Amino acid sequence: MTAVATIQRSEDMPHSELAHALRELRVKQGSPTLRRLSDRAQVSPASVQQWLLGRTLPQRDALLKVLEALDSEPDDAARVLRLWDQAVTGRERGQRRAEIAFHSDIPLPQFGQPDPLTVATPAQFVEALRAVPIWAGSPSLRTLADRGRSRLSKSSVGAMLNSEELPKYDRFMAYLYACGIRDKNLDVWVFTWRRLKALQGPESQWMPGLTSAAASFR
Repeated sequence: MTAVATIQRSEDMPHSELAHALRELRVKQGSPTLRRLSDRAQVSPASVQQWLLGRTLPQRDALLKVLEALDSEPDDAARVLRLWDQAVTGRERGQRRAEIAFHSDIPLPQFGQPDPLTVATPAQFVEALRAVPIWAGSPSLRTLADRGRSRLSKSSVGAMLNSEELPKYDRFMAYLYACGIRDKNLDVWVFTWRRLKALQGPESQWMPGLTSAAASFR
């Protein structure tokens, strides 16, 4: 009675589909004891029990040993491995969602943000951009890319932060927004980017207010 109740509760645990498939294979092979199965697979009985209950996810090489110990037929083994792949993918997605939620739900302070107004060159602008994630709680590149949706990727963020050139407008804006920069604080970055962009060409002679206007943001 206790064993049945335990199996029923395991359906609510992570990786339950994989666990159910492993239990079916075990029954199909005559329900070998945990000790016998673990000895044949060369893994601990406690680990096998956790996998059968769906409480933990085995490493792929350990799962292959269990399948071999159960004398699994090719079709059964292929089905179990597909379920394992799905469980791994689901776990990784869950970890990313948890990381995004962790960084997104924390109210960010409205003081102490990196100040780009003293920036004089594109290289300094990028240096200031590198300081922003520290203020935002050091989110990973993957988290920033997820927040930026289609406008950011891990590679594009990395390339931007490792360059000494002025980044593209939409990219650095998406990056700042993903880091939690908002409202007037975002305006300061936009102003600085436009000032540096104008100074790169002859247009700067027609925009004398770009330098003097910096005081208005103080």
